[in-house]
Order: sequence, then C-alpha cells, then structure tokens
Amino acid sequence: MDRRTALAGMAAGLGSLVAPRVTATTLRDTLLRGGTIVDGSGTPRYRGDVLIRGERIVATGPQAAREARDALVHDVGGLVVAPGFIEPHAHISTIDQLPDATNYLRQGVTTLVASLHSIDQPYPLGRFLDSLRAAPNTAWTAGHTWTRRRVMGLANRAPSSAEMSAMETLVREAMSDGAIGFGTGLEYVPAAFATLDEVVSLGRVAARPGAMYVTHLRDEGARLIPALEEALEVARRTNLRVHVSHVKSTGRANHGRSAQFLARLDAANADGLRTTFDVYAYTAYSTYSDVVFPAWALEGGTAAFRERADDPSTRGRLKAQMLRIYADQTGGELSSIQFRDGPAGFAGRTLADYVASLGRPLDLNAGLETLIDLQAAGGFTAVFHAMDEADVETFLRHPLACISADGDLVEFGRGVPHPRSYGGFPRVLARYVRERAVLSLEDAVRKMTHGPATAHGLVLRGLLRPGHYADVTVFAPDEIADTATFTSPHQYPVGIAHVLVNGEFVIEDGVATGYRPGRPLRLRADGTVG
Repeated sequence: MDRRTALAGMAAGLGSLVAPRVTATTLRDTLLRGGTIVDGSGTPRYRGDVLIRGERIVATGPQAAREARDALVHDVGGLVVAPGFIEPHAHISTIDQLPDATNYLRQGVTTLVASLHSIDQPYPLGRFLDSLRAAPNTAWTAGHTWTRRRVMGLANRAPSSAEMSAMETLVREAMSDGAIGFGTGLEYVPAAFATLDEVVSLGRVAARPGAMYVTHLRDEGARLIPALEEALEVARRTNLRVHVSHVKSTGRANHGRSAQFLARLDAANADGLRTTFDVYAYTAYSTYSDVVFPAWALEGGTAAFRERADDPSTRGRLKAQMLRIYADQTGGELSSIQFRDGPAGFAGRTLADYVASLGRPLDLNAGLETLIDLQAAGGFTAVFHAMDEADVETFLRHPLACISADGDLVEFGRGVPHPRSYGGFPRVLARYVRERAVLSLEDAVRKMTHGPATAHGLVLRGLLRPGHYADVTVFAPDEIADTATFTSPHQYPVGIAHVLVNGEFVIEDGVATGYRPGRPLRLRADGTVG
C-alpha cells in the first residue's frame, strides 16, 4: 500500500470525528503534461504543461517539463487544465460534518465562500476555522441574520442601544477572527426587519482594508431595482465594495428586468462604487417557505404564526398579501413549488400534487390556504420555478458576472436537493459554452476562477500562474456535463478527471481521494484574503 492509499484509508476511517488534516504531501513534483491550458485570465487557451511543487504552481508551458524534478506525471492530453473553480456563494455551515464536500469537489470547485445570508455563523468563528479540516478552501463572512437572531430573536423592531452594541460586538469579533466582510440576507426573517441604518451601522463595524459587503437582496422580484439601490447605498455609506449573491428576477411579471439591473450596476461602477455579482444557470431557486409570506406574519416563529393564521381576520389579510408575493416568488402556478421536504411523502413533488391529494380545487386560493397550513405546521424547503432563461443568459454574459451554484453541502442520496448542488459549474460548461455558445470557454472559466477571486480579494488563487497556489481542475471539454435533474438530483457530473487543492489531488482519475488539504482563507491586515 503506497502512502496516498494509506492516507485515503485513514481519512475514510476517521471521518470528521477528529477532523485530521489528511494530505499526501510528497517531495516529488507533479507534472500535468500535454493539456490545453485555460489559465483563468480570459486570454486564449494554449497547449502546455503545468508543474506543481508542494502547494504551488512552479511553471506553465514548455519550460514546465524542463524544471520538473522526479515528477509524478499525469498525461492530460485532450483535457483542459484550468484553475480550481471558486464558489462565491455556498451554504456550508455543516462543513465540519461533511468535510469532504464531495458534491462540490466533483464539480471542480476548490474554494467555497460562505456568505451566510440566512445560515448560522459558526461561533466563535476563529476557533471553528482553526479546527476545520476540509477538502476545499473556505472563506466566511460575518453573518447579519445569525447576529440579529442571536441578539434579538425574531423581533420585528429596531434594536435598542444595548442590542445594537451587542450586534456590533459580534460582527467585530467575526472580523477579527478572519471574516472577509459583512453578509446579509435581507429577504429573510429576522434580517428583513432591519432598516438600512442598522445594516450600515454594522457594515461600518466590518469596514477595514479589503473587507466587502455581500448581500442577498431584500427583494428579487418586483422591487429588484430598489433592493439593488439599497445595497449600493450601503456601499456608499460604508466604503465597502459590494457583491450581490445569486442575482435573479423572479416572478413571471418581472421577467426581462436583467438589462435594467445590469445598467444600474454599470452606472454605479462608473460612479466609483465597486460592485460585482454572481449568478447560477437555472430558472429555479431553492429556499424556505418563508419567502411566500409577508415578513410581519413570521415574527416570533411558528407558534406566533399559527395564532395569526387561526384568526379569521388576520388570515384574510395574510392571504391578500400572499397573492402578490406568490406572483413575485414563483411562476404563478401551483406546480411552481416543488417540495424538498414538508408534507410526508411529497418530497420531489409539487404543491399542485399536494393540494390535489387533499381533495381541494387546483386554484390559487386553495394553494394559499394550503401554504398557510403548512407554514403553521413548521414550514418547508422547496424548489421554486420562477425565472426566465433569457434573463439567466443576460446575467451570465455580463463581464462582472461570477458563476455560482448557490448549492448546499449534501450527502449522496439523502433528501431532494436542488440539482445545482451537484451540477452548477459543469452545467455552464456544457449548456452555455458547448451547446448554446452563450460564453466562450475562456470567459466561462474566468467567471469561475479569476473573476470571483478578484471580487472577494483572494490572492494567489484563480489563475494558473507560477507562484499561485495549485488549485487546479482538469476536465474534458467535449464531455463535461451536469447529470442531476429536479426529479433525480443525486447524480454527479461527468467529464472531470482531476481536482487539486493546494497541490493535493482531491479527485484523481475521477475518484475522490479523501484528502483534506483545504485552508480557511482569512482577511488579513494588508487587506488581502489568504
């Protein structure tokens, strides 16, 4: 048994119980020979070799083979050698439990950014990062939703001075622990109860060289543009650069607003703001059932919601507001909502299926009544079919777009996740590069690598250049494809041969190695993230 095999077995046996930093560090070089190099910069591809020594790239092109010392050679002829893909918006609060992040590694992703729009932030963040042993690199924000919930619960009001001070302390602590900026999810309770002034005050606490503001906008439907304006105002008043997560225009009546959104973003950048965004290549999103209800109805949690729903007058008011919200958050049909969990036996099936099973008429009134009942029982998560393909393509083409999957860490075969958790990055290379020619291969790779690295301040990552960390993805350009679907999501993509993180193979010849060489990437005093 060689050293790589032994270490892989140790990784599988120990799991996350003691979270070992499992690597296969060797004194020998690694030479990726004869591939097509797409280096992440957007410049044209070229044929050449990539030489890796330890954690770093030593040389690319013709000189790589000449500089190799006793190298382990991988023939990658006919394959593309690219920087490891960087996920700018991932739900990874469980990475200490799923440290191999296999569904992301198999997409070619080597770095995950946790923007924490509605997910709990590990606390204390510094201690968590010090102990984390994971396959990919990770970067984290100071999460507003977690901070507000920890201090104020689900209260729908402004914070007292003492509560504001407590929230500021938590944000300050997270930033001191290495958070790369301040992250909000203003569409979600309790963050939805925060005013602009509250967000600005906490953003100012987070402000320091290199820090950023990452946001899930307050509205992604009818009020998409005002929500962007709010984010831009945060940037003006905090001097933070802003990155908008998973940009979309939801609801049939709002299709076509991508051009208006991008025009406003371009104007803001022309005025001196620093604004980027990410987008994923699906016309459906996935989230909590909360998004089809007005925020006031969710104050206080499930028990308080149930009391409101039981009052006929309040229920009538609730339904009247849900009529507009449903149109903004879905495609307008009962089949637009596909359960991930919730009513027993209906994971993967639609709201229309469930309403029919109850013997109710298949109309919107019955659908809203059913949604209220489900929320009173604790709510659910679902896939919401709500966007338009033309908007997706418009967002993807924009020069500042970063590509995302917006996925979860998932255990293979468990639950009914959105297929983006398995296929977000390969889908772009298959559908939007190879099949539809929306993007060139070079531009798509740039939007997956150097683009998000620049947007998030990551240094020495996102490019195949000497001196950069050896985060590398090797794939077959004519074969790479997503295979996960909305009805059968637990399917890994095809066409990815090798993935390296910090010079170690985490996928080798299409097989997960079990190594966990990833590093927590922190904001440093010099304003860089590494």
